[in-house]
Amino acid sequence: MSTTDPFIPFVPIKSVLRLPPEKRKGIRPTLPTAGLSGDEPSPQHSGASKAMPTFRAGEMEPIETDPLRRHPMSPAKAGPPPESAAATAAAAGSSRAPDSPPVAAPPAWAKLTPEPAPPPDSADLIARKYARNLKLPASCQIQIAETILAGGDVVAVALDLLQQHLTWPGQLQLAPPTDVTAAVPEPTPEAPAPATVRFEQYHFGTLGCSNPSAAASNTEQLLAAATWLAAVLALAQQYQHLLLLSNTDELSGAYNRRYFLEKVPRLLVKARQERFCVTILLFDIDDFKKYNDQFGHAAGDAIIREIIRMLRHCTRSRDLVARIGGDEFAVVFWDEGPARHPDSQHPRNVLSIAQRFRKEVAEHPWNAEDGPIPGRLSISGGLATFPWDARTAEELLAVADAELLRAKSLGKNVVVLAGPGAGQPASSPA
Repeated sequence: MSTTDPFIPFVPIKSVLRLPPEKRKGIRPTLPTAGLSGDEPSPQHSGASKAMPTFRAGEMEPIETDPLRRHPMSPAKAGPPPESAAATAAAAGSSRAPDSPPVAAPPAWAKLTPEPAPPPDSADLIARKYARNLKLPASCQIQIAETILAGGDVVAVALDLLQQHLTWPGQLQLAPPTDVTAAVPEPTPEAPAPATVRFEQYHFGTLGCSNPSAAASNTEQLLAAATWLAAVLALAQQYQHLLLLSNTDELSGAYNRRYFLEKVPRLLVKARQERFCVTILLFDIDDFKKYNDQFGHAAGDAIIREIIRMLRHCTRSRDLVARIGGDEFAVVFWDEGPARHPDSQHPRNVLSIAQRFRKEVAEHPWNAEDGPIPGRLSISGGLATFPWDARTAEELLAVADAELLRAKSLGKNVVVLAGPGAGQPASSPA
């Protein structure tokens, strides 16, 4: 009788082991785990242990934890290839019943392959292709970088480099942009567009040649030169913008303390070489903390902005106006050329400017965003002049600060000039 005959009774394996060998023929022993996995045990597993099978989450077959249940050399079960999470979710969603709960979509981080970026504009592709063919020596890039850092004329230097190192039928010219919002024709290899000097949001104009008819044969080189020139001018403009942000006060728009402390020593070196005077005015707003506490910081910010506006109105265009603290300000006066009048004196002229500014502050009505600010404001300041009062920037600032403290001790609303007559205020309260 065959061992696979379904009518042969199942006998526990312990009972089979107790029978003599001649009586074991035709008996089908059962393992303790038979029926749990749905598979019938084979006769060679008669010596298996009683370990219970384990299951993985989402699997319908047990993991073989007993080495006797599966031979190391036995082949693995053949099955369909593993599917991706997205395909499994889509298949589950299409086969589920209408009243079954919805299947959650795979999370975004489960996508191992990023989505391809949209292709760039064909005009940019053609411009980059032309720019790669532009043959300029490395010394041109160094000269451009030096010009940008020195704050020179980048347009003139860049056009001169293009003119020197490339062959042109005429003189290169950069025409200013007439309409920034005008649409630029899309270039094609058969009909290239005009050499527009544009880099992202920056539009600098159109690059042309003094001989347009002869320049038709150099269209690709002209487009390449325009692309390179646009990148250079955009870099210079971004550098100037970052430099302005690092050197100016965000609230008032005046120069900040960093720029002031860097500018004064360089200016004194130039003054010593060219023999001209430099005067520094340091002043602050009297009792400014009281106004901030009483009317709020918004009113204080409005006062600081108005102080800078008035100060620029009273000073000259070449004078340096800076905010060096919360309510502390500085002005640097200098005259590089000779005196405009034979009898004029530099410190006395600066003192008259400081006196006029002090009177304007004392008489000015102040307003905030929500209405007028009651009361009056005043300033107290000190003046010090190079080379009479000090020889270095540190000494000059120390003398001006000492005069500022002396103005406070004289009753405020005073500007004091250092010098032989330092015992008396240079301007009396209004």
